[in-house]
Amino acid sequence: MDPEEVCPLLDYSFTFGGVDMRKEYGVWITAYDVLLPPLRSHKITVPGRSGAYDYGSNEYGERTLRLNCDTRTGKTRAQMRQIAYVLSRKNRIALWREPDKTYVGRLYDPSELEDLGQVVYKFALTFLCEPFAYGETKDVVLEGDTWTANYGGTARTPTRIQITNTGTTNATGIQISVAERRDSF
Repeated sequence: MDPEEVCPLLDYSFTFGGVDMRKEYGVWITAYDVLLPPLRSHKITVPGRSGAYDYGSNEYGERTLRLNCDTRTGKTRAQMRQIAYVLSRKNRIALWREPDKTYVGRLYDPSELEDLGQVVYKFALTFLCEPFAYGETKDVVLEGDTWTANYGGTARTPTRIQITNTGTTNATGIQISVAERRDSF
């Protein structure tokens, strides 16, 4: 399904739980920063030795999604508190520049609002999110004996496979083989 059909995003907007924050609350994004989440450190220091031994790490920490925003609709401080309250619930976040990706997170610490003449408020929203950006869920009807999933992500992530028998007879002998994608760097 086309992401625009699910939730058409206006320029410089984001959705939170499927609600377009610009349409519903008048919140505009003026800048944002989304890169990779940090790798978890897996090091140990040895007493009496310099430095630390790095065991390597394949796990990521929480992703910080920082949105610099403003609202130009003359909101009261009570209405701004309501927006912060809505954003403090864990939900899916989609940005207008990446409508095919969602982040799962919540606002833990809303910033102070900067009052610009009772009409415009400037503020930063810092969401703590799960490490990964999620793509669409794919439903595949198997036709034949094998199916190969094409993974378009950039990091190793957990995968969920759900098999539903929609036929009239029992399905037997199902085998699932998972081969890790190999990249050469």
